[in-house]
Amino acid sequence: MSIGENIKRLRKNKGYTQEQLAEMVGIRQCTLSQIERDTKPISLSLSYEITKVLEYSLYDFLGVPDKQ
Repeated sequence: MSIGENIKRLRKNKGYTQEQLAEMVGIRQCTLSQIERDTKPISLSLSYEITKVLEYSLYDFLGVPDKQ
C-alpha cells in the first residue's frame, strides 16, 4: 500500500473528510487529494503533522509493521 493510500485509510478510520484533515494540517483540500492519489510527493514535515493530527504512529503512516 502506498503512503497516499495509507493516509486515506487512516483518515477515513478517524472519520475525517479530506477538507477537515487538510484544514487541520494547514494545506488545501486539493493538495491532500493529490497526496492521497500519489500524484504529489509529501514532505517529511507534512507527514509528521498528519500523523500527529490522526494520532497514528509513523509506522502506521508508512504501512510498516511496528517493531517492538
